[in-house]
Amino acid sequence: MDKLYNVAEWIMRLCIVNLLWILFTICGFVVFGLFPATAAMFSITRKWTLGDFDVPLFKTFWQAYKKEFLQANVLGIIFYIIAGLLYINFMYTKSLTEGSSILFIGGFFSLCLFFIILLIHIFPLFAHYKLTTFQYIKRAFLIGLIKPLNTLLMIVGSYAIFYMLSSLPGLNFFFLGSSVSFFLSWVSVRTYKKLEQKEAESSL
Repeated sequence: MDKLYNVAEWIMRLCIVNLLWILFTICGFVVFGLFPATAAMFSITRKWTLGDFDVPLFKTFWQAYKKEFLQANVLGIIFYIIAGLLYINFMYTKSLTEGSSILFIGGFFSLCLFFIILLIHIFPLFAHYKLTTFQYIKRAFLIGLIKPLNTLLMIVGSYAIFYMLSSLPGLNFFFLGSSVSFFLSWVSVRTYKKLEQKEAESSL
């Protein structure tokens, strides 16, 4: 019975956080709500990975949403710009002939890789550290490069969660964001602990 209760409790937690993520994204008219809501979601899933399972969900989410609203949207604007550049690059590359498009294809895939690394690492960093916007971007990119296996695990794991939830209609709406966030937080927190331990040992 205890195991069933624990499973049911985790299902409820993930569902509530996912619905809060959707609700607060909409409250920010999507464009200005997505990044603060995602940052707030990661602040909760980070606490779970650290063992704080009884964190008040709505209160914690709302406080993080308000606190990080401006900086999260600054990061959001940067991501929207990168996404726009990717779209322009893609459309332009499609209009080129096969021989002359090699350089632009290389640039497109390089920008895609940069975008994916940032997207995978930026929110766990945002929840774990208090940095400037530029420092978040720099550290996300560096961790992505120095920990390529972790980055690959995060990408593959996120896709696996999406694939499994997509197999049953409706589950994505209730669980996708929070499940991916919890998984990315779980991997990231362990990565940060190892990096911090190495930094501490090297400073001795």
